[in-house]
Amino acid sequence: MRRKETPAAGATAADPAFEAMMERLEALVERLEEGNLSLEESIKSFEEGVDLVRRCTTVLGEAEKRIQKLTRDAEGNPATAPLEGDDEADEGRDGELPF
Repeated sequence: MRRKETPAAGATAADPAFEAMMERLEALVERLEEGNLSLEESIKSFEEGVDLVRRCTTVLGEAEKRIQKLTRDAEGNPATAPLEGDDEADEGRDGELPF
């Protein structure tokens, strides 16, 4: 059963969900990569893709702000904590990247 999505603050009912925008963006990329579009269709698809990227970036930025607001301590300072399991992953690496 799929859970009902509620629009983010500031979003309207006409705004597609982030996931729907990402699916559309992936479909546009696929179509462009196939190379079977006319120049005009390619340009229109590219323009739509750029618009979707901008809108997705805005949604992600707003989500980040909401998360930061929710993760403040009593004094209003950012509260951070390591993710579960990070201690084990960092052992023996002395700050080196895993790749």
